[in-house]
Amino acid sequence: MKLITVLLIAVAALAVLTGLSILCGATKQSRTSALWFFIGTLGAAVWSVAIAVFLTLPSSSADSAPALVIAVISGITLTDVALLGYTSWSSGRNGKIIVGAFAILGAALCVLLAEQPELFYSHFTFGQDYNTIHTTRTWYFYALIAFFTAISLVYSGFLSKTIKRIKNHGAKNGLKIFQAGLSVGGILALIFDLLLLTSQPQLAWIGPMAVSISIITFYYSVVKYRILALSGKWLEVLSYIILIAAGVIVYTLVFYAIFTSLFRVASPSVEILLLNFIMVAILLCLMPALREISSMLKTLFPTRYIDIGYTTHKILTIKREHLDLKELAGFLATQMKIDYFAFLINGKVYGSKATFLTSEELVKIGKLKHPTKNIWQTQPDESTDNSVRVAALIDSKGEVFGQALVGRSITGHALEHRDFIQIEMLINLSASVIGGNKGL
Repeated sequence: MKLITVLLIAVAALAVLTGLSILCGATKQSRTSALWFFIGTLGAAVWSVAIAVFLTLPSSSADSAPALVIAVISGITLTDVALLGYTSWSSGRNGKIIVGAFAILGAALCVLLAEQPELFYSHFTFGQDYNTIHTTRTWYFYALIAFFTAISLVYSGFLSKTIKRIKNHGAKNGLKIFQAGLSVGGILALIFDLLLLTSQPQLAWIGPMAVSISIITFYYSVVKYRILALSGKWLEVLSYIILIAAGVIVYTLVFYAIFTSLFRVASPSVEILLLNFIMVAILLCLMPALREISSMLKTLFPTRYIDIGYTTHKILTIKREHLDLKELAGFLATQMKIDYFAFLINGKVYGSKATFLTSEELVKIGKLKHPTKNIWQTQPDESTDNSVRVAALIDSKGEVFGQALVGRSITGHALEHRDFIQIEMLINLSASVIGGNKGL
């Protein structure tokens, strides 16, 4: 399998995933725009895959070539009409009429190609490296050029109006990049998929590749700057899948380059590429589980190391889910490698294990003065006789609403200043999570 075939199919799949992600995450107010965007990604995928298959189609399958040509033109038409719908459908009655007119005209051109293919090409040449379509310069050929040029100018104009209307600087830049990418992709498609299709058929992939990359890049702007109103867990799940797919594509390209260089072959077989694709996809899917296992193993080692990044992520995850203070205390005790950790809130103790403090001791702890310089209400020093150190829980408004009880190290090492800095940071984060929970 040739590299360009792998690239076109992979990028086409990635483009469809971006469209599906936005469609699943769109709220009611953005659902129409998200649907048009998704249809555009489908058109780009049909266009890309049809080009990829045509370029490598064996002569024994020559009967499939006309259908692939129709798929190419239909894919380009569907992409452009969908982009016009995305940019102009919300502009009122005139925008809807324009979309409908171009959709009817595009459908007529595709039907005419299916009925009279001789209007666009005369025959095919099947070569060892790539295939060639011999176009004919009839009125239909120039009608296609005029149609794609006109629709590109129209949706680019509507996009310019949207850019002027948006005040968010990041969203404005994202739309400008999208507009520039589509403009470049449209010009490249016009040149290599129509004007030079016969003389330079091996470059026909440039058009769909450029448009697909523009769509994928725009997805980043949509998600980051909320160009469309998005919500829901499906968006998060599909975005993770898109990251995995992007990682797989990059890995496949690296593997392809190394394989062809080491073994001096034109290209690896489909089976080898597919096997590596599946293996790296499985590995990337297992990354969250591997991270959990890695962090769990670190807690078993006699070291003061605290995985701050992992612990912070888990605390924020607990915030989004059900807040169980005992569960959170147990998790923090494990990550901090201390024998005891607890939250003392409203006279109740939520500890990593059953508390060993008496009611009198808890009352004394509750009466400790609020700190002025930091969160610690007792000296954070392992050399003290106290079995626990006490820190104030301070919410986002700066008010003390409880205390954290920090036990001794279980690693055999005395806690040092840097340890307490990390513990203090995690306590502050936990206080922010707990203080923002209205269920307490």
